[in-house]
Amino acid sequence: MKLDNTMVIVADLGELKVYSVKKSEGMVGNEIKTSHALEVVNNIGYIDAHKKMGEVMSDSAGNFAGSAGEEHNRENERKRRSLKDVADDIDAVVKNEGPKQLLLSFPGDSLRKLVDGLSQNTRTILAKTVASNLVKTDKSKVLSHFEE
Repeated sequence: MKLDNTMVIVADLGELKVYSVKKSEGMVGNEIKTSHALEVVNNIGYIDAHKKMGEVMSDSAGNFAGSAGEEHNRENERKRRSLKDVADDIDAVVKNEGPKQLLLSFPGDSLRKLVDGLSQNTRTILAKTVASNLVKTDKSKVLSHFEE
């Protein structure tokens, strides 16, 4: 996979990390070897994703009223909004940075929903997705997950 002008984004509902791929070449023996490394462009934290439902959805006295069904619906709505926030931030980064291609990692079953929430321009440059949470993965190992 060619990595010229490539951006790598790894995210979950609590954090988004944006990397640019930097190419370096060096001589090994009589051969020119090419390697790629990730350079941090941006790191965004999402505070609401770490809060408990009672901290987000309570009255002024701190009381959390409602049935279990309402709580489930609120949690689903909160997750939907968080996914939209992540998608909007990815769209903004792509618009500002202008990469030719994008590699994206997001945990499991939510990856498809996230991709569906991206703008058409972002989806057009989306070269590969990985349904895995790579936010805590060392940046030197992130690219290897996209080569599999």
